[in-house]
Amino acid sequence: MYIAHERRAYILRLLQQRGSLRSSELAEELGVTNETIRTDLVALQAQGLLQREHGGARYRFPSSAAPEGSPADAAAQRALPHLRPGMSLYCEDSPLCDAVLRRCRFPLCLITPSPALLQRLAAAALPHRLLCPGGELDKESALLQGAELPQPPDLALLAPPAVLPHAIAYRHAAAARWAELAARTAANTLILAPATALNDEAADAPHRVRLSRAHLITEDALPPAFADSAYRIETVPLLNADTLRQTAEGYGTT
Repeated sequence: MYIAHERRAYILRLLQQRGSLRSSELAEELGVTNETIRTDLVALQAQGLLQREHGGARYRFPSSAAPEGSPADAAAQRALPHLRPGMSLYCEDSPLCDAVLRRCRFPLCLITPSPALLQRLAAAALPHRLLCPGGELDKESALLQGAELPQPPDLALLAPPAVLPHAIAYRHAAAARWAELAARTAANTLILAPATALNDEAADAPHRVRLSRAHLITEDALPPAFADSAYRIETVPLLNADTLRQTAEGYGTT
């Protein structure tokens, strides 16, 4: 019996091979209900990896997430000078992190807990080595192979939902644990965040990770509290909700 992320990875591989699939055929092949398949297809469509159709789905090839010249692209471009060929980095699954990794044309060693991010980057034919705590992704078979994780990584590339003057915060404990490990063990921490991650409402995210130092790339309009923050701060033009939505939708454009 497949667990959710294994089942969705299998569905994605079938779509890559066949182009389209019917929900009823998937349910029968995987031994699950039509409702389970529907939930899987909704999740994969939200990641921009397929297009749902009546009775099934069609594969959509991912491409660069943030359009050139957009504010999200500006944030990604500002992050690139912090990278160098062959460096190892912990990274999170977010539109902004995705935009950085797709614009980096020299090879990196990427370590992430997100199977979805590994799948997207593998499909994009980028030069990076792709690892997660379970092993290294073999791009031909789409299977994880046992591999040693580099210790310590050179950089933690994070895009948390909330950024406070001396901490980052997450709504889920598992995400906070991963960020804490990344920030504690990496030689440097680079945070990407729109202004919405710095407001009072975002600060209500319950699981906080204290940071002693980090480089923050965010927007021009900083809250007053950040005047004495723990970060080295670099700003870009404002990112609005439409831009971030287009960034996420860009996963599925051709």
